[in-house]
Amino acid sequence: MLRRQGRSIIPIILLVLLITQTLIFAHFPRSADPSPVNLVVKSGTSLSAIAHQLSDDGVICSPYLFMTLSLLYKGKLIAGEYTFQRNLTTLQVLRKMAYGERNIYILRIPEGFNIYNIADAMEKSHIMKRSDFLKVSKDQHLLQGLGIKADSIEGYLSPDTYYYSREVEVEKFMERIARRTLDFFEKEDIKKRMGELRLSINDTLILASMIEKEAKQKDEKPIMAAVFHNRLRLGMSLDCDPTVLYGMGIFDGPIKKSDLAARTPYNTYTFKGLPKGPICNPDKGSIIAVLYPAQVDYLYFVSRNDGTHVFSRDMKDHNRFVVMYQRNKHTKKQ
Repeated sequence: MLRRQGRSIIPIILLVLLITQTLIFAHFPRSADPSPVNLVVKSGTSLSAIAHQLSDDGVICSPYLFMTLSLLYKGKLIAGEYTFQRNLTTLQVLRKMAYGERNIYILRIPEGFNIYNIADAMEKSHIMKRSDFLKVSKDQHLLQGLGIKADSIEGYLSPDTYYYSREVEVEKFMERIARRTLDFFEKEDIKKRMGELRLSINDTLILASMIEKEAKQKDEKPIMAAVFHNRLRLGMSLDCDPTVLYGMGIFDGPIKKSDLAARTPYNTYTFKGLPKGPICNPDKGSIIAVLYPAQVDYLYFVSRNDGTHVFSRDMKDHNRFVVMYQRNKHTKKQ
């Protein structure tokens, strides 16, 4: 009887020893080297592939030990980009991946940023190089997949703060941002209103982007929208300075007389109708202003140089206000 009990205890003792030994190894780092290692784990990567990559990169001692210990978290690890120090223990590495303590990048798109500003923000946030972003932003495969009939994604990147993790392709990240804008236009009341005004999504975003760059005060946006609608209805050129600058690739500084003569698809002084495309990414307030303009018959506006504008119905009043507020500066909206 005692011999039988002794024989049955041996496997238990061996199991306890094995578990103890495993836990001891799990609490010791592979190296004392604190240098970092970056690992990007894409969604759908197998546990075995993750373990072997960590072992090959010198982060853990044994891929098999890692896989065994992953049972503590039911084998569920979160995809993403991780930075590990080589002096971490296997348990620390595992815990970090199980809780998703991955590298997160923040992208802020303020209202009025164009794709060139966003490209700078992308590079500054270490998401991707400026040139790579601009290339992707004009990728026809991406644009066609979103149903955007334009040369670039300009105007469709909804202003907000976004969080990016490298398990997601940058194209998918941009697609997610653009879909926020496209989803807004799928609302029944918005679609109905665009139909009433005979505006496409692209037309609406073009006008909204112009208002975004011109208006400094929210309460002026519907009035500016009315000015542009009125000028379009009367067959007048829109004479919008920010469109001229965009066509010249100039995003800071005052407009010059020579800029007004430049022949670009964005120089709204040289032709009637809308420019080729949006000139920035407008907020919803600017879009709503386009769809619901103020009921006024203004055709001109000029800056008071304090962030506000004075609006006029005729050229005589407009020129008077130009002299009053702009003195010898370039005349706007004529």
